[in-house]
Amino acid sequence: MEHVRLPRRMEQTHNRNSSALLVQKYASDFSVPHEIAQIVAHRYPQYEDAKAYLFPGVGQLHDPQLLPDIQVATQTIAEALHKKEPILIYTHDDTDGYTSAVIMYKTLSDLYRTDKQSVFVYPIIREKDGYIMNGEVLQEYKQKGVKHVITVDFGISSDDNFRIVKDVGLNFVVCDHHETIEADFPVPAVDPKRPDSLYPFRELAGVGVSFKLAQSLYQNVFKLTAEEFYNLKKEFFPLVMVGTISDRVALRGENRTFCIEGLRVFNRTNDGWVKHFRHEREFSFGNVSSAIIPIIASAAYDDPNLGVQLLMRKDEQFIADTIARLTVTTKERRREVALHFEDAIAAAKVYPEIVISVIPFSKQHYLGSIAARLRDRYHRTSAVIGIKDGKCFGEFRSNSIHLYNMLHSFRAFFLDFGGHPRAAGCTMVQENLDRVVQRVVEYVATRSDELIDPHGVSSQPEAQLTRTDIRMLQILVPFGEGNPPPLLTDGERRYTVDNDLRIIEKG
Repeated sequence: MEHVRLPRRMEQTHNRNSSALLVQKYASDFSVPHEIAQIVAHRYPQYEDAKAYLFPGVGQLHDPQLLPDIQVATQTIAEALHKKEPILIYTHDDTDGYTSAVIMYKTLSDLYRTDKQSVFVYPIIREKDGYIMNGEVLQEYKQKGVKHVITVDFGISSDDNFRIVKDVGLNFVVCDHHETIEADFPVPAVDPKRPDSLYPFRELAGVGVSFKLAQSLYQNVFKLTAEEFYNLKKEFFPLVMVGTISDRVALRGENRTFCIEGLRVFNRTNDGWVKHFRHEREFSFGNVSSAIIPIIASAAYDDPNLGVQLLMRKDEQFIADTIARLTVTTKERRREVALHFEDAIAAAKVYPEIVISVIPFSKQHYLGSIAARLRDRYHRTSAVIGIKDGKCFGEFRSNSIHLYNMLHSFRAFFLDFGGHPRAAGCTMVQENLDRVVQRVVEYVATRSDELIDPHGVSSQPEAQLTRTDIRMLQILVPFGEGNPPPLLTDGERRYTVDNDLRIIEKG
């Protein structure tokens, strides 16, 4: 039978009626207010997706065995554990990296069952190590007896990493979530973003992948079920929550589950690092973002080892002293970033799709913070490039350009590079600077819509909600990448909210 297309006005009426019916169904089936049903129906027109979003739980977490190479990675590590051969955990120098390393450290320490120090952690020092493995560091740990290295939140983006570890003579397992276009690796490489990955959710943070590998190891060695693992290792959930929120990955799917469960466990825990941040009060996601993550992140500006030790040790005096020390560092780095940001604005060249600022090199992490501020100020992709001793250190931030793909397309100009679609970095010799800037400007001019997000911020109010009823939005938090706060109207003015449900006027 020939398909008869409805006249445009009739089609619009049909779509409105279907949408209204869906809102009614969600409100009835899920026992949520009409306004919440409106927002969820707009974002999740598929019933099962809406249900999973509104009622996240550990039962929704996927089987780790679906991740590429996880079985061989688990077996490789299990054999090292059986032989009691020392392992080095090599991690990124940010909150996602620290939490990833702590989960892996606790896992390996549990499974070794020996008093001898068999597990070491090395968080990179960005200015010294760059974006690839440091062979000299690996040699130092090899002399301590290390035979294996596991990267967490690090390692997959560069072929050089595999060569460097092989040249040092260590066995190698990669556990990462950064972008890669490769599907064939010489060692086990666990990453949901591999192009050959069949894992149902590719947006895990590094700590999420570390959690999955830890789960696989516990289940392999102790023959635990998934439910037993989640129950016995509750302490992992606050770590996954903090690492996930800090890395600004999409807060939907498994990441939403990790955050909801993580905050629930956090607010029922009263020891270690949690005790010293919480002080027996109920935390919100806004508290996590404002009171915890900046402190842990500041370890990279002081001593990256502090970021790991703070989350790993039980010594209350050490934890209190470290938080106090990193609190001072946080205040100092905010002042420094503000000063460097003014320099970056003065040096900025603003193109139609990108703003580029070349400044004298400061700390690597300052460049990333400055790039994020430039992006937000000019509402376009940003690049901040610091110059020192004939080298250039670049940090890129984006809302629309796939930065990893961009850097990979002219990778021959770099000494190293890596990152995500929205945040990436590189190192190059200064003589390549002009050519890289030219290539970047040309690239972004033709690719301004690579990262369109169907779950992105709406341009029209998603619901009409009186401001006195704002607490009903609690079921939708945490807001962030992939789960933006809804744009609302009270009938007169538009507004939105933050993770503490404080109102933000939108005019």
